[in-house]
Amino acid sequence: MSKKVVKVLGFSVRESQLAIKTANFSFTVKDGKELVKEAQVDSEELILAKLAGSIHAIGNLIGSTLNVDLKSIQIEVSGVLDEALQQKHLDAGVFKKIDVIVKPTSTASIILLKEWIDAVKLACPVFANFKAQTPTIVTLVKEYDHVNVA
Repeated sequence: MSKKVVKVLGFSVRESQLAIKTANFSFTVKDGKELVKEAQVDSEELILAKLAGSIHAIGNLIGSTLNVDLKSIQIEVSGVLDEALQQKHLDAGVFKKIDVIVKPTSTASIILLKEWIDAVKLACPVFANFKAQTPTIVTLVKEYDHVNVA
């Protein structure tokens, strides 16, 4: 039996906007709350987009508080659907597990970015809700300029 994986990719368009791309659609999330849809999207994709949008909004807020210079944030969210629950739930419980990869573009050190992502996870109510229902793992990825790497 194959696993059905739902994926969304989000990236900063403006400080308060996150452009979301799914397998078949693109739309924008403003302030982690309001969805501006350009097309009909599967509800599972919207659930993951809600998480990405919330992490983006809280990430920018915490970044300002910690003086982290965030040029942009890319967020990849993938969830393995629980086929047995797919028709019963319209929330994070429809997934067996969720993986989130956060790639901030910043000159900040990896230590400061780790502090930042930990603060985001603590402050983000949507993340807390997801984590309570489904194993949710967040991975922070720092991209380095190869010229400046030791």
